[in-house]
Amino acid sequence: MERFTNEGRTLVCFDFDETYFPHACTSEQLEHLRRLEDFIEQHSHRLSTMWVTGSSLETILEKAKRAEMRYFPHRIASSLGTELYQVTASGQLELDTGFSSRFPPDFSNRVSEIVAKLEKARLIEPQTNLGTSTWMHNYYYFGENEDDIELIRSIARDFGIAVNVSRCNPLAGDPIGAYDIDFIPRGAGKTAAVDYVCTRFAFRAGEAYAFGDSGNDLAMLKHVGNGYVLGNGTEQAKSEHDRVTAGSYAEGMLEVLMRFVQETRSH
Repeated sequence: MERFTNEGRTLVCFDFDETYFPHACTSEQLEHLRRLEDFIEQHSHRLSTMWVTGSSLETILEKAKRAEMRYFPHRIASSLGTELYQVTASGQLELDTGFSSRFPPDFSNRVSEIVAKLEKARLIEPQTNLGTSTWMHNYYYFGENEDDIELIRSIARDFGIAVNVSRCNPLAGDPIGAYDIDFIPRGAGKTAAVDYVCTRFAFRAGEAYAFGDSGNDLAMLKHVGNGYVLGNGTEQAKSEHDRVTAGSYAEGMLEVLMRFVQETRSH
């Protein structure tokens, strides 16, 4: 895979699973994805693209191959925005060590202590579907008790670790009735990765676009000036965000980006 040819000054961030990448990979979904790729390539002199996802890099590459994607974005923030890669024009991925250098070296040890406490209370179960990552440890919580969730957050705070709690999306391969419990370093996460890229490469967050489908995308969508939940998003995400596309997956993203290009041409 090659990267989109040019790079513009409007940052566009895509969640990956059930946003840029449709897990069902129907012929119609993939046809819309091809159209999205063609559109971005045609207007790559305006757009700087970024995948911002909970999945590990190895999992992303497997899914990109399954969907027969033709282009990498300009950057990839994988493993819930804990690993940031720059993509060269020829499609080589280069780890941005400046981003991860801010994280504590004893992160894994701290998480192990948190998990020992929570597993003893039978509050969380490990998950393995996202691949391995140095800076992200993933678990499930099965239940609806707010006190349990607050206890998870409280113990993580005690150890100086951030925790992302969001309802799972079964369409992305998660179990029904579960919550994602993702332990990450403070200063990491989807929003942090977007903010770092904006600061380092002088993008304006207020002019940036972002697309997502679930609760763990909401902070990122609210951080930029133009954040959208897709029409195929979870009911939780759609009820908690005021911008929802009419279309699903690539079709929904195209309707927004085509409108952006039309508006910039008229100015």
